[in-house]
Amino acid sequence: MKNVHLFWLLFLFLIGGVKAQEKPVLLPQPTAMKYDLSAKALSLQDCSIYLPAGASKDISFAMMGLKQVIEERLGKKVRIVSLPSLAKVSYSIKNKGLELPVVADTNHANQREAYSLYISSTSIKIEANTSAGLYYAIQTIRQLIQGQGKAAVLPAVTIKDNPVLPFRGVMMDFAHGGLLTVAEIKSQIDFLARYKANQYYFYNEVSIKMEGYPTLNYGANYTKEEIKSIIAYGKERHMDVIPFVAMYGHLHELIRNEKYASLAIGKYGHEIDPANLQVSVLMNDWIKQYTQLFESPFIHVGFDETWETKQISERAGQQKIDPEGLFIKQLTFISNELKQYGKTVLAWTDMNNFYPDILARFPKEVIPVIWEYTPDTAAINHYLRPVLKEKRPFFIQPAVSGWGHVYPNTNYTFDNINLCLEAGMANNTLGFITSVWTDPVEPFVRPSWLFMAYGCIGAWQGKVPDKNTFTSDYSSVEYASIGADMNQAISSIAASGEYLGKCLGKNTGGLPRGTIVESWSNPFQPYYLENTEVHLDDFIACRKLSEEAEGILISLQEKAPKSQRSFINSLLVSARLINYTATRFIWAKRICDRWKESTLPDKKDDFVIYDITYSCHGLLVDMMDECGELKSVYEKAWLDEYQPYRLNTMLARFDVEQGLWRKLFLKVLDHRIQLKDDEVSKSFEELFKPDF
Repeated sequence: MKNVHLFWLLFLFLIGGVKAQEKPVLLPQPTAMKYDLSAKALSLQDCSIYLPAGASKDISFAMMGLKQVIEERLGKKVRIVSLPSLAKVSYSIKNKGLELPVVADTNHANQREAYSLYISSTSIKIEANTSAGLYYAIQTIRQLIQGQGKAAVLPAVTIKDNPVLPFRGVMMDFAHGGLLTVAEIKSQIDFLARYKANQYYFYNEVSIKMEGYPTLNYGANYTKEEIKSIIAYGKERHMDVIPFVAMYGHLHELIRNEKYASLAIGKYGHEIDPANLQVSVLMNDWIKQYTQLFESPFIHVGFDETWETKQISERAGQQKIDPEGLFIKQLTFISNELKQYGKTVLAWTDMNNFYPDILARFPKEVIPVIWEYTPDTAAINHYLRPVLKEKRPFFIQPAVSGWGHVYPNTNYTFDNINLCLEAGMANNTLGFITSVWTDPVEPFVRPSWLFMAYGCIGAWQGKVPDKNTFTSDYSSVEYASIGADMNQAISSIAASGEYLGKCLGKNTGGLPRGTIVESWSNPFQPYYLENTEVHLDDFIACRKLSEEAEGILISLQEKAPKSQRSFINSLLVSARLINYTATRFIWAKRICDRWKESTLPDKKDDFVIYDITYSCHGLLVDMMDECGELKSVYEKAWLDEYQPYRLNTMLARFDVEQGLWRKLFLKVLDHRIQLKDDEVSKSFEELFKPDF
């Protein structure tokens, strides 16, 4: 019996040792971390949390958030106690306030967000400089918890952590595509805060309702009360919501109106005219309203892509203007006005592509922001060198390549973010902003969340995670109970998009936006029929992979927690859209080939009519069925994420597409009824002239 007893003691010790050595995936990785492999894991049973009655709102929010996290894993309530000696979880904070990033953080010496975490077999102790550090410690604890219910435990570990970069943001586009619901924006902020981002740039052209401009984007903007609720929501999560206001170019929605058309440098164009005195009147009004609305010490004023002014200056017979001088005039004016409100101005630098020395003329208070959206070190350095030459502190800004694809171009995005971060870190960037653009309207933003997290994680760590394992690691963190399935689904969608990118996009100079540009093109045009012939295997591979993703995501609609099903549905509809794009090109070629094989001289086969137009299972009916179904599910997924604005613009694409297949269906049926001998030798394209 004694030997048996010793055997079980040894067995339990070994099992405990294995469990103690299990290391959860942590995103981002802490600065320093050491597991105590000799200690037992901390059971979360009978957990109690220290929170005194007089705790400030920011501390209460953080600790109540931890309470919720633990309760979700335990499946039962957690006690709050007023003395640290009575608690399993306790904390200490060195400094009050300082919940949000401040301009002083630009000195790189600030430890505002630093925290230490001590987990033993009996307790959790958090030490933080501020409530921001406390909040981030709790995000780490969220990822450290293993198991559910009675098996919920934390490993014994000591963590000391602090971000490498003081400013870690995401820029969300609220001007080019649909308008996210306020609830969706808040969900994004929740998500980004979990990955320790601290800035949310609200890119706006005319998408915020301003007093005195009742007709400007009427019905397609956010009220000031909605913006205030977003700002407050972000502040609770230590996320500074920063106004990103176009104050030179990208103002078509303003100057397309007759009331404001005279402010433009060009008729109904995109850029205001800095030489027009009325422009300064309008800008002063906007500045006053935006500075009253947004609490952030920062404001990004855009100033990118002011191409129209340059083009006008080069037209023969036009009045001589100085685009570089106008740019500096407007930037100086805006900077001076915002300085009076205590705002630090950020502005893009891409104009140095045309004017190599323009950075030397930037107002000294303006922080340059370098944007480059390609995975090209030479292109990044092209914009970086002028900033370094002038010895200016700067931010750097890559982008999720989702503005031109139903699902973001994965490797392209990973590499762009990685190379921008490497260049920034090598040259002491102040901050890192991951852009999310919505130019083609069609894509959902939700597929970009993974890449937003990738950028935020990289900014905290000072280096990006391994892109080869990131999707798996991210899935295990974000979708704990279904991580393996989500990893497979996401990987399959990404791979299907890569195959689609081999087939489409050549007509946009190779930029990662072509699959959507061409995805609704007429697949019966000679160019596309030939392109499909060349890329048939790639289109087929795209369909196989998207169908694999669809199958997994469909099964997860019942298997996943209810809170994740709407998000999963967005991915499912995206996979179906990719599949449909590949199918429409394959089916167009198949229909033309089928006709050629069956009806041209000496190959007459009346079965081809049945094959193409059979009302239950014909090739044309396939396309009508799927297009109609996609329209319905797309509308539902859109309204889960967006406001109704621009929904009809998108649904019209499906209507026009449906018309193509329906018209062909009727033409083929009529041809059968009215068959003429002299038409037997004509190809399908020649005979039916497929068009929208």
